[in-house]
Amino acid sequence: MRISCSSTHNEMEGTMSGRNSWTETASAFAVGLGVGAALGILFAPRSGSDTRDLVVESAKASLDGAIVAGEALKERAQDSIDQMKGQVKKATEVGERAYREAKSSAS
Repeated sequence: MRISCSSTHNEMEGTMSGRNSWTETASAFAVGLGVGAALGILFAPRSGSDTRDLVVESAKASLDGAIVAGEALKERAQDSIDQMKGQVKKATEVGERAYREAKSSAS
C-alpha cells in the first residue's frame, strides 16, 4: 500500500506562501502609513499643539491597527495549527491502518 503526500505538501506550500504574502502586505501597509504620516506632518501648516495632537491621534490609530492585525495573525496561526493537527491525526490513522493490514496479511 502506497500513501501519497503530494496533495498535503501542495496545501502546506499554499498556506505558507499565503502567510508570507499577507505578512509582506501588512508590513508594506505599516511602512506606507508611517511615511504618509511623516510627510503630512512635515508639509502641513499647523501649530505645534495641533501637530502634537495629530501625532498622538495617528499613533493611537496605528497602534489600534497593529493590535487588530496582530489578532488576525494570531487567529490565522491558530487555524493553521489546528489544520496541521488534523492532518497529522489523519496520517497517523492511515499509518496505523496500513500497519494492521500488513500485519494481518502476513499472519
